[in-house]
Amino acid sequence: MPPAGSNARTFSLQTPADLYRKMRFEATTLRQAPPDDLTERAYAVMNAVTTAWQMKDWVYESLRQADRLDVLHQVAGRRIAGSRDFGNFLTTNSPWMNMSFQLATAAKHFAVNADAGPEVFTMIDFQIDPAGAGQQPAAVQEIMVRTRNNSISGPDLVVMLVFVWGQLLVDLGLLTAEDAA
Repeated sequence: MPPAGSNARTFSLQTPADLYRKMRFEATTLRQAPPDDLTERAYAVMNAVTTAWQMKDWVYESLRQADRLDVLHQVAGRRIAGSRDFGNFLTTNSPWMNMSFQLATAAKHFAVNADAGPEVFTMIDFQIDPAGAGQQPAAVQEIMVRTRNNSISGPDLVVMLVFVWGQLLVDLGLLTAEDAA
């Protein structure tokens, strides 16, 4: 039986700090031991990106329940009028959160043969393996996320999202600096 006041639907994940640790675990796994199969790697990237996008709801609700939304307004530099507005703030201020939003919500907006627009698209592309620095460059296939202005591998995007959330959670007092490291 879960403790009183906890969410029985989220296993041991009860706080934004718990969800952050999940994201950090996913990022570490993708960087240190990514699945060789690109489909499995895409699954892992999508799982982590969706977790990163859902974090906004966990953070907003946690601060609301603790009657600490003033901290969010202060960090944002403006009044945040709800979870959706918090999402708008995140996507406006971070290209990585904008990618997260677009990827995490793509499935619910999917229409056969519809062009989702030029904002974000994914592909499998060749990339030079940085482990081979100073040697003959070797091309490897990788999951890539691209916009007009940015291109990043899926695993690197997950690392960037962990960085963004780590900084923000520390600023909001929802995670210690030691836990973010």
